[in-house]
Amino acid sequence: MRRTNLTLREFNALFPDEDAARTWFERARWPDGPTCYHCGVVNEARRIESRGIWRCRACGRQFSVTAGTPMHKTHLPLLTWAQAIYLIVSSSKGISSMKLSEMLGLPYSTAWHLSHRIRAMMAEDSPLLAGVVEIDETYGDAPPRKRAKSRRDDDGPPPSDPTGRGTKRPLLLVAAERDGDVFTSIIPTHGRKAISEALQGVLDASAVVMTDGLPAYKHLRKDRAHLAVNHSQRKYARTDEATGRRVHVNRVESFNGFLGRAVVGVFHFVSPKHLGRYAGEAAFCWNRKKSSCLDRMVSLIRNGEGRMLPCDFLTAAA
Repeated sequence: MRRTNLTLREFNALFPDEDAARTWFERARWPDGPTCYHCGVVNEARRIESRGIWRCRACGRQFSVTAGTPMHKTHLPLLTWAQAIYLIVSSSKGISSMKLSEMLGLPYSTAWHLSHRIRAMMAEDSPLLAGVVEIDETYGDAPPRKRAKSRRDDDGPPPSDPTGRGTKRPLLLVAAERDGDVFTSIIPTHGRKAISEALQGVLDASAVVMTDGLPAYKHLRKDRAHLAVNHSQRKYARTDEATGRRVHVNRVESFNGFLGRAVVGVFHFVSPKHLGRYAGEAAFCWNRKKSSCLDRMVSLIRNGEGRMLPCDFLTAAA
């Protein structure tokens, strides 16, 4: 069986210094040779050793391995980037910015920006899901704390916690191929229109959709096969008599639990503004559970093409 983990000792041997880290990043991003960020010409550049950058022979402009990615114009050493990427992709449910700052010796604000830029590199284009596709919704942040009854008002009822459909917590739509990839999208409501818009271009025409009994999913049967289980009647799995298929949403609910445990146990709070990146991180790791740690790191670097994430955007009001 192929070993997928990368031990800390092996990581340190692979990344002993800044030069080794730069060489690894270049090989990961440019498997066919350095590609000019400005004109796109491949393997027609000369390295400027003293500055760790390249000069394109075709257009004469200079570029580096970080150009055009969330690492663009970074002031951090590439070795620090490699260490942060390793810690995030090798963690079962992610790592908080506070812990990242402690382990890398960085200010919290720097670690926070660093972790979000790495999550930006985890973002992927919407997949085309085929076969059996399970769909469900989940709330993307931690549940509200239970509020105790005030001791100064023994006669009145305790304040209620907003739950269920009435809560204002951010909402995610999750679609998962059975034994395949997961797709997430932020939606404003549980309504039919919001769900339809989120699923545009995601489902293959031949996909068989399985959901719970939410009425907003009924419109899906107009375009494709749709099977449902009624959770309100405590029915969680059944065999469809017409097709013989086993109907349930266990895989998508398993991912929802994976994301929920990461939010509650690691991040503790996720704002609606940044929820998409946290969900993208969970989907990236979920879709690559069988990949090696190094393969996940390489995929992350290649995903970073064209995904800029300046700090001003992160800190601006939502």
